[in-house]
Amino acid sequence: MHWLEVSVTTDGEAAEAVSEYLEPFAYGNGVALEQLGDANSPDPDALEPVVTVKIYVPGDEDTPALRRRIEEILYHLGRLYPIPPPTFRELQEEDWANAWKVHYQPFRVGRRLWIEPSWQADSPAAAGDVVIRLDPGMAFGTGLHPTTQMCLQALEEMVWPGAWVLDVGAGSGILAIAAARLGAAKVLALDSDRLAARATVENARQNGVQENIVVFQGTLAAVGLKGWDVVVVNILAPVIESLVAEGLLAYLAADGRLVLSGIIEEQTAGVEAAVIAAGGEIERQLVVRDWVGLVVRGGRGWKPAIAGDRPQPD
Repeated sequence: MHWLEVSVTTDGEAAEAVSEYLEPFAYGNGVALEQLGDANSPDPDALEPVVTVKIYVPGDEDTPALRRRIEEILYHLGRLYPIPPPTFRELQEEDWANAWKVHYQPFRVGRRLWIEPSWQADSPAAAGDVVIRLDPGMAFGTGLHPTTQMCLQALEEMVWPGAWVLDVGAGSGILAIAAARLGAAKVLALDSDRLAARATVENARQNGVQENIVVFQGTLAAVGLKGWDVVVVNILAPVIESLVAEGLLAYLAADGRLVLSGIIEEQTAGVEAAVIAAGGEIERQLVVRDWVGLVVRGGRGWKPAIAGDRPQPD
């Protein structure tokens, strides 16, 4: 199978708008921004002004109609700001997996989460850092997107040694692995995508937490075990609303927390309404640029998972 790479080279001012318009077409809604230079330098001229926005589309979705639609969207966007037409390039599976690695460097999230690529020989992690070695492969979840970083920061605050964590829509497994590295005793990483499940298994092994993480390819309805201390969902707002309506909150322990991310600012009201209708309460909002995350707990009218769903300690 081949992958279609769609790239647009523009400047920093237009790159974010291009990213938002291309994101719905991207596999896993993953968008890569490539900008040459030193991102760690305080020099304002250390980064080159040119930014390349890239998305990847599975070969079975690569059609003339899709390419034409992308060209039309960028053409209309270009009427507001100078944007060149997109470049299309077909990549074989192994080429796709390596295409973005040059620009994926170690970085910190929160106080002590250090994310580094699995192919990095040495990295400047500090003493006491919780290091996560990651090879996203073809699964969404490099840790660079604001939605993922909000989830990581929430997990750093909420996960304690012995906690149970359910990761719905695991992608590369980055959130499940972070939970395990933070001390969670049991983690279930759930994703319906075969490539994501495979990437999570491999990444868990590289981080030495394969014994703590159960990887399951399937849907939430197939998960029978309830009573989770933390449930984290980093997907799209419409999917989150559907999961909440179908009983997502019932998977929480009585004092558990639900972390929802992947929500564009204008979609927040709809997700909050779904949570309240299901008996949950919004405890707080997390905001990064135009992205919103929600921390939810059970509220009035909410029925927690029954004690028998989760084995109790002796």
